[in-house]
Amino acid sequence: MYRYDPKLGSARDKYTRADFIHPNARQPEVPAVFVAVVEGETIINTMWGSRRVAWRAEPGTPCIIQGYWDDGTVHLRWPAIGGHYSVDGRFPAWVVTVDEGAIMAGGGASCTPTTPRCGVPVRRRGWSWRPSCC
Repeated sequence: MYRYDPKLGSARDKYTRADFIHPNARQPEVPAVFVAVVEGETIINTMWGSRRVAWRAEPGTPCIIQGYWDDGTVHLRWPAIGGHYSVDGRFPAWVVTVDEGAIMAGGGASCTPTTPRCGVPVRRRGWSWRPSCC
């Protein structure tokens, strides 16, 4: 298990985008999955003010690798809080592995064949679209 440390690494470390490390991905972001339990908290701003919200990523949770730092840490992003709020941070590389078989839609959304009604408009507080990748 890893507890998120927002002060991990140095701001002076060289950053390399994921598409330079994984040229076969042919996109700026690389799909990945967590291989360890990762916990943390973030501050979200709502119309009722700021509040701290805890999050947890279980092994198998899909995420996006956006880049790497020279110290061996990785830049990750995934919808961690209710599927609506994304966590974007710096993590040790051992908490994730690249998922070469994942299908990605525009904006880095990961789709699987079991994604319900992928690409179909859904009525939830107005019309919203799911990624059309399935």
